This record gives sequence, structure tokens and C-alpha cells, in this order.
Amino acid sequence: MKLENQVVSLELSKQLKEAGYKQEGLFQWYKGGFSKIIYDYDTSAYNASLKLICVAPTVAELGEALLLNEHYFISGREIFNTKQDYFCRMAKYIYAGIQTEKTIHWERAKTEADARAQMWLYLKKEELL
Repeated sequence: MKLENQVVSLELSKQLKEAGYKQEGLFQWYKGGFSKIIYDYDTSAYNASLKLICVAPTVAELGEALLLNEHYFISGREIFNTKQDYFCRMAKYIYAGIQTEKTIHWERAKTEADARAQMWLYLKKEELL
């Protein structure tokens, strides 16, 4: 799998930053001297001359950021009419004699990282984080 699919896209990364997502992570988006957007490990000497734009959260980092007490999150890939999309679903268990679950919110995107980022933004907007 390509690394680009394991980190949040630049535009969503910017939205996460504006919404208050912590700017710590293994990968970051940079703007180079040629206005080319790249990402790389944040402590390399190579990046010292580049302008940091924002953190590029990974699928795993967002998984940790989405942990809530009463809800759980499932993410994966779905296929709709030969179009593959990734999703992140927020649900919670409901006990009414038997255990069942209730889906509360869905997000879909081209990558799992973007689906999780969209879920984080939704939760922040709804003041659930």
C-alpha cells in the first residue's frame, strides 16, 4: 500500500490543524522551495530547510485519537457499484434485554486515513471530543 494512503491528505490535515488536532506525529506536510508539497519523517536534517505546513496523521494515530468511552469505531473498505470507498463508522452498544448496536454517524472517503480524519472533524464540531 502506498504511503499516501496511510496519511491524511493535505487539505484535511490543514482542517484538522485549524480545528485543534495536536500537531505531533510521525509524518508532516512540508512546502519546499519549489512549492512542491512533500511529507517526510519530521526529525531528518533534510527537512530543516523546508517550511512546515502541518502534521499528516496516520491511520493508526487517528485510531488512537478516536477513542471514546461510550462509543466505538469501525473502519474499513466498502465496494459500491465497483467504486471502492473507505469508511469510518461510530456506533455504541445498546442494552435492552439483548445486546445490539446503533450506528450514530458514518464518514466515507477515498482513503481510510481521510475517513478517520473526517470523523474526528465531525466529533470536534459536535463537541464530542
